[in-house]
Amino acid sequence: MSSLSPDEVKRELARLTELAGVELRPEVFDVLVELTRLDVVPTATAQVLKSLCTKSAMRQSTGGASAMTGR
Repeated sequence: MSSLSPDEVKRELARLTELAGVELRPEVFDVLVELTRLDVVPTATAQVLKSLCTKSAMRQSTGGASAMTGR
């Protein structure tokens, strides 16, 4: 298995998300890139994504992030 450079990892992950039709906020994409670079197992990465989705849904159901921060 060949090792990819950090830029190659980022390009390949961007291509994968594009092919899958997934739109990610830049900060979420950066987290995925970092998890990939650290060779985190896919099931753990999936758990991180699930957690982020749950938190996002909770924010949306309470009126958005501004409602939680008082802005």
